[in-house]
Amino acid sequence: MFVLGGGSNVLISDDGFQGLVLQVATQGVSFDTDGRVTASAGVKWSEFVQSCIDRELSGVETLAGIPGLVGATPIQNVGAYGQEVANVIEVVQTIEKSTLVPRTFTAKDCRFGYRQSRFKADDLDKFIITSVTFRLSQTQEPEPRYEELKASLEADTAWQAATRSQRLTLLSAHVIKIRASKGMVIDPRDPDTKSVGSFFMNPVVPQLLKEKVEGISAAEKSSRPFVAHHVGNNLWKLSAAWLIENSGINKGQVFAGARVSTKHVLALTNPGYASTKDILDFADFITTNVEQKFGVRLEREPVLVP
Repeated sequence: MFVLGGGSNVLISDDGFQGLVLQVATQGVSFDTDGRVTASAGVKWSEFVQSCIDRELSGVETLAGIPGLVGATPIQNVGAYGQEVANVIEVVQTIEKSTLVPRTFTAKDCRFGYRQSRFKADDLDKFIITSVTFRLSQTQEPEPRYEELKASLEADTAWQAATRSQRLTLLSAHVIKIRASKGMVIDPRDPDTKSVGSFFMNPVVPQLLKEKVEGISAAEKSSRPFVAHHVGNNLWKLSAAWLIENSGINKGQVFAGARVSTKHVLALTNPGYASTKDILDFADFITTNVEQKFGVRLEREPVLVP
């Protein structure tokens, strides 16, 4: 049995899936007076974020525009533009697939990491998530923590004079605008949106490997500056997009039936005739290019079925 959410982060084999597909479609969102919000797993994530903004609750506003369902967000600890759900999730309700017994997990129990949780690692396919409870803020001022988002808001004259409520709305609107510019908001008219979103995760590497990549960047005088974010314990998060671009992969590049987005090098798109094998072969080609040049192994983000 395969449990399907919104399908936005799923790549299905050309041979299909020989089994039962259970699609989560449960609905319902409840708001407490203290900022505690519980949403059924089948609620559309983008609609959930907007409903929180409408009630002036902060904590998920930079996650606007992300496709998929609420129940999928704890699995890979969905995050973007300075926020991730691990920071606001309080409880995840599940059903154990083998016993049909309900199981409750606190945020600590979920073992969240960068695009990671127990539901994607040790407990992969063991549980069906039925609802998620979030603890959002009724008072915290929304502040952009991502440079691209900061620059976009600073250019908006309405931002400085905006009230807290208006800032929540403005911030989410600018996030959606940036995502759309990268082909990351579904638009039937835009072929670059025919993807599973970012195909590769930003790699977290040790200090010595970070210094090696930085040295290669300096020697080659890369057009885009090398940026690394310290995440503790001598570990650094690198930009997968930077690594791909500087390994010789270009926006719009075609490989068999697959194509790199013309807007965002992290997205592998299907112009209409690509097979799953085409997409995976292209992903392997990119991974090999990056590893041969920088010694960094990229990890895929989408779920492969089966």
